[in-house]
Amino acid sequence: MIKKNFKLFFFIEKLNELNLDYVKKIGAILILRNPEKVNLIDLKKFDKRCINKKITLFVQNSVKILFLLKTKNFYISAYNKSQFKQLRKINRKVKIIGSAHNIPEIHEKLTQGCEYIVLSRIFKTSNKFKKGFLGTTKFNLLTRNFSQKFIALGGINEKNFKLLSLLDIHGCAMSGDKKKAGKYMPAFLKNNF
Repeated sequence: MIKKNFKLFFFIEKLNELNLDYVKKIGAILILRNPEKVNLIDLKKFDKRCINKKITLFVQNSVKILFLLKTKNFYISAYNKSQFKQLRKINRKVKIIGSAHNIPEIHEKLTQGCEYIVLSRIFKTSNKFKKGFLGTTKFNLLTRNFSQKFIALGGINEKNFKLLSLLDIHGCAMSGDKKKAGKYMPAFLKNNF
């Protein structure tokens, strides 16, 4: 069952990938992949624009960028095995989310201090390099013994978005189909709460 405080996350690679007014309108949270590849001055300007529009921005895997931006939102990718619990000792308000694909990775994210875990791939995607997907039943079986908040990721689009109501989740994350989500997301949320 979808949780009342459902959150929508958008993974972005570039700062100009989405219109921030659109992101604000649908209430999405941004996760910037590979922030080290972005010009720091541009990143600071983008972060300021997000703050002004009250859009939450998470940075992936870079403690250096986290401190440079003076933000408290940190995202740990599935392949990152470093421990980040010390971040909470420095700043108790740091929010840590992480990505996982299986039970060992879920346990790892718990030891890294993640309060939300992005579990993927929920649905089949067109990426020929990524084989397999969880589906709704396996997703629920993987998450049922954990008290953490789970976010569904992978292959989510207008066609299968309604299947998210079968999951025990606190939100979903999207890499693709982000620009269309504003069309079908409001109706979905209205019908599920």
